[in-house]
Amino acid sequence: MIRGMEEALAFSGGSETGAVVHIPEDIDVQRIRAKMNMSQGDFAKTFGFSARTVQDWEQGRRVPTGPTKLFLHVIDHEPEAVRRALTLGGR
Repeated sequence: MIRGMEEALAFSGGSETGAVVHIPEDIDVQRIRAKMNMSQGDFAKTFGFSARTVQDWEQGRRVPTGPTKLFLHVIDHEPEAVRRALTLGGR
């Protein structure tokens, strides 16, 4: 635990920590949204995407990349944590 704290402090100070972030190869946005029982519009509004972007991802016209892909992965696995974080940011 101490090592993790040291890495977090080093990272926040701009130092490279050696931590590895695993970004999944494929993200199924439609599956994530359906699992949450949300419309495209509600999913977009809740998590800060445009409805058009969500449509494009689901219809294969666009593919989420980089940080967006990672954000969708977190939404998939910890949706309530993301909602809490976004709600706190809106104060």
